[in-house]
Amino acid sequence: MFGFSLDTGKYPEIITLIDEVKNIEGPHPITYKKVRLINVENITGFISAIENSSRKYENNGYIHILDQQRTIISGTFISNLKVVKSKNNNVTVSGNVWNQPQGYQKAWDMKLNNKITEKNIWKTFGKDELQGWLVYALHTCKPGSERKNIKVEIDGNNFHNLDGFFCTLGEEINGIAGYFGRNLPALYDCLGGDFGVKSISELIWTNHKRSKKILKKKFTDIIKIFEHFDTKVSLK
Repeated sequence: MFGFSLDTGKYPEIITLIDEVKNIEGPHPITYKKVRLINVENITGFISAIENSSRKYENNGYIHILDQQRTIISGTFISNLKVVKSKNNNVTVSGNVWNQPQGYQKAWDMKLNNKITEKNIWKTFGKDELQGWLVYALHTCKPGSERKNIKVEIDGNNFHNLDGFFCTLGEEINGIAGYFGRNLPALYDCLGGDFGVKSISELIWTNHKRSKKILKKKFTDIIKIFEHFDTKVSLK
C-alpha cells in the first residue's frame, strides 16, 4: 500500500491511500516523467489538494510506501507535481521524480509479505534490479555492535556481476539482506566504520579467478580498497 503527502516542511501527513504505483523507479537520480497511481482513495480530495497546494506551498509531495499499520517506511519525492489525467479511481501525475533504483519497491513488497527470511533472496532479482535491492538493504540494515578483526569469506561462484558481489559481501558481513556497500566509494566508506565492522583482518575469496574475469579492472580496485584498510586478501 502507498500513501501521498504534500511537502509542507513538517512531518508528512497522509492525505490519501493508493493501492499501486507505476513508473516510480528509474536508473537516474532525478527524472521528469509521468507516474500512474492505481485506485486512489478519495480521488476528488486528492486532486483538489494538489491543485490548491501551490497557494500555500510549492507543488511538491511524497509517495510513501506504507506497512500494514499504515506507517511510513519509505518515500519518493516529486517536485512540480501536476495532475495529467484521472479516470475512475486512477490518476496520472507528472513531475520531477527523485527515483529509487528499479527493484527497490519489489524488495519492500517482499519484506512486507515476510518473504525475506534467508540469504540469497536477492538472486530472485533481475540484473537491473540489484541496485534496488542494495538501496533497500542500505535503508533497512541495522548492524549490531561494531566487530573488530573479523574474517570474511566470499565465493566467486555466488555472483555474476559487481552488484552481485556487493549483495554477497553485505550478507556475509551483516546477515540476511545485509549491506556493506553498493559501489566502490560506498565500500570504502563501509570499511571506514559505521556498518557493523570496525576492521576486517582477512578477506578469503574462493573461486576468485572467475570473479577476476567477470569484474575485470573492478576486481583489482576492490582488492586495493581492502588492502588500504590493512585487510589481508587471500585469493583461492
